[in-house]
Amino acid sequence: MTHRRPPLRDGLAPPTRGPRAAAPSLSRFSSAVLADLARKTRYVDPDIIAIWPKLAGPELSRLCRPGRLSGGREGRTLEVVVPHGAAAASVAFASEDLRLRLNDYFGPNAIARIAIIQAPRAPGGPKGGLSRFRTG
Repeated sequence: MTHRRPPLRDGLAPPTRGPRAAAPSLSRFSSAVLADLARKTRYVDPDIIAIWPKLAGPELSRLCRPGRLSGGREGRTLEVVVPHGAAAASVAFASEDLRLRLNDYFGPNAIARIAIIQAPRAPGGPKGGLSRFRTG
């Protein structure tokens, strides 16, 4: 079976459809979804993750990341997630300084307490200990 062209009208080609509109950008929808998800799960404002190295300082930002923010307008508790016990000890030692820095950003007495949560590192993050030898 051969493909047949439509017949020409008055020697002109048949009209065609115009170009399709481009697909909407993913960032337009994802930023709203992520902000809504962060608000529902009471996680810190997603913008804080971008400025976390400035807020926590270069050494602490390598050891921990912000987690949930719970409580009312004043006296809230910020959960800080660390990958292992040694990092938890370092963050606990510097927690008062971190709390003061965060209160400079959020406002006076906004963060009353810092809770240190030990959790595994995010997938794809740097690995430590013997795991680097097992994969090599």
